[in-house]
Amino acid sequence: MSQTASQSVLFSEHAKWLRVIDQTKLQFKELQKRLEHALPHYLHTPEIARVEQFQNQFIRHKEVIDELRHEIKQHENHLEKKDQPAHLLLLTHVALRDQFNRFYDLYIELERDFDEFLV
Repeated sequence: MSQTASQSVLFSEHAKWLRVIDQTKLQFKELQKRLEHALPHYLHTPEIARVEQFQNQFIRHKEVIDELRHEIKQHENHLEKKDQPAHLLLLTHVALRDQFNRFYDLYIELERDFDEFLV
């Protein structure tokens, strides 16, 4: 595979990740609305601590989304400029893939836990 073709594959994967990140950001807004709607039901109960825990997790995940998006964009810049050796660009890409997959797995777990909490 030529360098241009391999770069195209990397850019394609970046685009997929960014779409998922954008979708996840929208889903977090919906989760936040659901949390705000449920809050009055838990205000004077022991579960209020769990509500606060979810709120903190949502905040942290939003930060991770922003950080991950930035890292992906930075990697795209390096790919476009070809300012790093190809093997280093590929290693960075693999690390980003692992980071993205970890992020998404944690998001799915958080969403599932939150859904179970609200039931």
